[in-house]
Amino acid sequence: MTIAPWRYLWFAGCLLAAGCFAPNAGAQKTNSPLATIRVGTRPLGHQIPRDFVGFSLEVSTAGQGLPTPTQSGTVSGKLAGVPEYALGAPGAPNEGFFQFMRNLGPGVLRLGGNSQDNTCWDPSGAPHRDWCKGTLTAGVFQLFAEAARASGWRLIVGLNLKQDSPSWALDEVTQGIAKAIEPAQVVGLEPGNEPDLFNRGGFRPTTYSVADFVKEFTAYEKVFAANPVARRYGVAGPAICCRWDNARDLGAIIDGVRASKLKVATVHNYPLTTCGGRSVTTQQLLAPELMTHFKQASRALVAAARRRHLPIALAETNSASCGGMPGVSNSFASALWGLDWLYTAAQEGFSEVNFHTSYRAGGSSYDPIDSYGRTNGARHLQYDNIARPLYYAMYLFARHASGEYLVPVAMHAAANVRAYATTACADCGVNLVVINKDLSASGRVSVHVEGRTSAARLLLLKAPKLDAQSPEEIGYGGERFDSSGHIGNPASEAIQADSQGNYSFELPNAAAAVLTIPVAARNYK
Repeated sequence: MTIAPWRYLWFAGCLLAAGCFAPNAGAQKTNSPLATIRVGTRPLGHQIPRDFVGFSLEVSTAGQGLPTPTQSGTVSGKLAGVPEYALGAPGAPNEGFFQFMRNLGPGVLRLGGNSQDNTCWDPSGAPHRDWCKGTLTAGVFQLFAEAARASGWRLIVGLNLKQDSPSWALDEVTQGIAKAIEPAQVVGLEPGNEPDLFNRGGFRPTTYSVADFVKEFTAYEKVFAANPVARRYGVAGPAICCRWDNARDLGAIIDGVRASKLKVATVHNYPLTTCGGRSVTTQQLLAPELMTHFKQASRALVAAARRRHLPIALAETNSASCGGMPGVSNSFASALWGLDWLYTAAQEGFSEVNFHTSYRAGGSSYDPIDSYGRTNGARHLQYDNIARPLYYAMYLFARHASGEYLVPVAMHAAANVRAYATTACADCGVNLVVINKDLSASGRVSVHVEGRTSAARLLLLKAPKLDAQSPEEIGYGGERFDSSGHIGNPASEAIQADSQGNYSFELPNAAAAVLTIPVAARNYK
């Protein structure tokens, strides 16, 4: 693909926006600016899809929720040990979670994860019954449909590929999915989750290859295409994460299934891991090298999909695989990482980013929202939802970047600071987001936006420290989300440009700033 000359300038601007200048992790507040930023509104760069921000939940439970914490078994008005789900339970939807979805605007809810290949619609008819660790019901699919209707989101619905039985999977589509979920609500059905790991645990031979996967995937699609009900649904995939997570194998998979109705290529990426007892630190999560590696890996994958005229979704991601790191993945540092991850993914050309929710024994640490199930006196299910720092990052991005164009940013920073800018058009208002990922630095930020001198508004997402975890410590313009997904009107501060047209504000440590500069007072040429 030939890149126009102006795009080389755009890529250079993106590199500057990503913080090419060496950060000083030990920098302290000084009289010198923490960062000096210049923003241009021409040329317009890549447009971020409006439905860019989404969730990924386990298909078996739609993101199994947490039992209400208790000291002795029961607490007033609550039943301890009753696990519920992020989306709720059949017949008792979690309306608060639906509101959290709506807050992000249009989006895609991916229902997949490891559970999609160990959960069965019809366990008795499964070729490998002992691999069925859970059962899907009509009520579960109705709950998926309710989430789509209530939020306005579309769905990616995972199917069990480990069973390797197209006719058995067809029954799930025609008798389960199709009776509850309209084709218009579905981006695609996704056979298999992380098939490049199927050779573990005896599910496939150690020699299981891309060609073997393509053969199985294509068999599913051909059976669906021959059925008048199933053919109404598109297909997504390959949901690779590991051995095949490279441009060569992704390209081979897309080429191998090109006869199918593949609507979107899907890949997974967790930059860090706690699998096998590994630990993750805040310093590792916020390290500039993490984003550098992500950009390098993403660029080749996106190019491989684009050459084949397919959008590519980062359909499952979060800070660290195997549930995240307590004290890190659920701390305010995750919000700063998450913002940078979203903007970087948008720059590299992904069509969407789905942050995963997964509950394990002892809980997971990376969930954007924790959902707790409880009962009232009549034993009706009710839910308590807690917005974690990562959700605030998703919300900030959705409000200030989704649907807009990225524009060039040049930055000189004395610390680990990142900056990104977006606009709806070349002469529209500009949203500049400045993310302080430094472990200790804070200070003044100086901003110049070409042709703009009108008063700007400054909003801060902040916490008292990077390792803050309590919901009461997180503030989005001083406001916080309640259990039903609502938030008050955030406070912002007027920032006047000086005589040289520069805006200046203080950026604390453990903070991200949104500077909104209105339309130009005069036309910029």
